[in-house]
This record gives sequence, structure tokens and C-alpha cells, in this order.
Amino acid sequence: MEKGDIKILVIEDEDDIRALMLHNLRKDGYVALGAADGEQGLRLAAENHPHLVVLDLMLPGIDGMAVCRKLRKTPDLRTTPV
Repeated sequence: MEKGDIKILVIEDEDDIRALMLHNLRKDGYVALGAADGEQGLRLAAENHPHLVVLDLMLPGIDGMAVCRKLRKTPDLRTTPV
């Protein structure tokens, strides 16, 4: 698998941090998706089936631990590295 085929989802509520992470991942050739909260992150994960999720623990609404638990309960995402 080539970098351009690898999808990485970044769930981070701090706009500057998320933008910097997405910029660097894309610059390095990855497909990078960003979410500003846990709900949006779960939706993007279900729609895009990322190969890796970079997850902030302190998120508004659904916190990172709850997002991780929900990902683990989703059959298509249960083995996705977080």
C-alpha cells in the first residue's frame, strides 16, 4: 500500500493543531481527514474507514475515550489503530 492510499483521520478540537497535523500529513503524501469533535469524527470514520485515527482525549461533547469505545464497538472499525 502506498502513502496516497492510506487514510488518516485526525480528531482534534483545536483548529490550529488540527490544521497543522493535516497539513503535514498531506504534505507527506497521506490522505488526511479532520474532525473538530467526537460526533463529526465518528461520522467521518464510518463514512471513510480510515487506516489510522489520531484522537484527542479532551474533546467537546463526546470525549476521546467515548469515541474510542464507540469505534471499538463498530465492526468495520474495531481493529483500526487509534
